Amino acid sequence: MIDTHCHLDMLKKEEDLKESVEKLDYIITIGCDKEEIPKALKLADTYKNVYVSIGFHPYDVNDVTETDINWLKNLALTHKKVVAIGETGLDYYRDITPKDRQIDFFEKQIQLAKELDLPLVVHSRDANRDTEMILKKFAPYSSRGIIHCFGGDMEMMENCVDMGFYISFAGNVTYPKAENLRNVLKRVPLDRLLLETDSPFLSPQVVRGRPNKPSNIFYILEYVANLLNIDKETLEKVIQSNAKKVFKLEEKALSLA
Repeated sequence: MIDTHCHLDMLKKEEDLKESVEKLDYIITIGCDKEEIPKALKLADTYKNVYVSIGFHPYDVNDVTETDINWLKNLALTHKKVVAIGETGLDYYRDITPKDRQIDFFEKQIQLAKELDLPLVVHSRDANRDTEMILKKFAPYSSRGIIHCFGGDMEMMENCVDMGFYISFAGNVTYPKAENLRNVLKRVPLDRLLLETDSPFLSPQVVRGRPNKPSNIFYILEYVANLLNIDKETLEKVIQSNAKKVFKLEEKALSLA
């Protein structure tokens, strides 16, 4: 199984990290600020099955400059385990970063992903229409991308799928009040569906209240398989295939052999 989005460097327990690395075939850890990116790259260097997406979260672009975008570019070009750009996007939930600055650096990172022919990992919270508008502005995406921890509506999902994106769901899809999210998940084409933990955040309902970890992806897999009335093993193969395709994991592994 693959956890397509987590923050390994934020796990507080060493045993959670080791357990997850041992249980999962691949883990995509996210570096989304100036401190987290080097830590994510170091973890990828340490563990054979850990790969990295690098970018700047919308809450962390207040002090980001054009020089930092060039730094991202150089890292992506020189570090063989970088498989995507992001997470980047828009987050209007809290008034932490001015909207115009979020948009500016979202667009810069989209352009970088397209230049490098890497998939884009998109964060969008309370910003559905603006996110769609910006993504449409830069479409098409030859390397596609992922709308991570999807929290949008049916319209956003359909528009993003039309642009070539994969739709990824995290542990919050298991929460009792997430019926709207589950209704969207049921409509996502299977060949565009991904699952993630976003650990250490958003623990699935069965372990809610405890810090999340990548190995909890199996709880999410089982829940979604039941929701879709699909055999768990079959759904796992679908998610594996989709993740390998968008991140080109098998090609990366061969290049590192």
